Amino acid sequence: MQLVEVQKNEVFASSEIVARKFKYQHSNLVKTIRKLMGELEKLTPYPTRAKNNPKTKEIDKEYRGSKFKAFLMNREFFSLLVMRLRGKNALEWQLKFNDAFYEMERKLFQLSSNKNNPEWLEARFKGKAARLSETDAIKVFIDYATEQGSKSAKYYYKHFTNMSYGALGLMTHKKPQLRDTLKFIPLCELVIVEEMIKNLLVKYMCLNRHYKDIYQSIKEDLIKFSDGLHMAQIAE
Repeated sequence: MQLVEVQKNEVFASSEIVARKFKYQHSNLVKTIRKLMGELEKLTPYPTRAKNNPKTKEIDKEYRGSKFKAFLMNREFFSLLVMRLRGKNALEWQLKFNDAFYEMERKLFQLSSNKNNPEWLEARFKGKAARLSETDAIKVFIDYATEQGSKSAKYYYKHFTNMSYGALGLMTHKKPQLRDTLKFIPLCELVIVEEMIKNLLVKYMCLNRHYKDIYQSIKEDLIKFSDGLHMAQIAE
């Protein structure tokens, strides 16, 4: 049985399959999904996160003459949902579903990309993974900053994205599909920068530093990295 499916070039997991694999009553899982949807709708940044929105599609289903509601969930919504699920094999199935999402997304990307360079495709795929890893670290940092008293920690997604683009001189070129328009070397540099941000966030939070100091230190570290790139380009 395929764990995920594709609709209009997007990858989704069905609540029916999730319930079956995690050994949950589907009706109870639907209640959990609706509760999570309600909580997300109350968050200010939720409607403005564009392609990275936790997304669901409510669909009508029928089984043996009985009609019921089910949901299709994108990877981000699925990831938030399974944090609430417990069970003997919950972690195992979470990993299997995540692998299925990534594999299907990789195949879709290769089919839809207008780039024929295999090195570029590999760098772009690594870039997607690096960005996901970075946003996971930023999520943790937002909670970290909030606990230290920040009232606007939710904006750090935007701040760190702008920091990445700024370090590489990409701010003037910023657009929704920027990554798909970058050449091989700038794309690789962006992957490196996003990996740096993730690693520095983890490092500085482990040192229990104040969130404002962490942000400033990462900014300074990226400036040094950018200056190093610039000097290397001049030397060439």
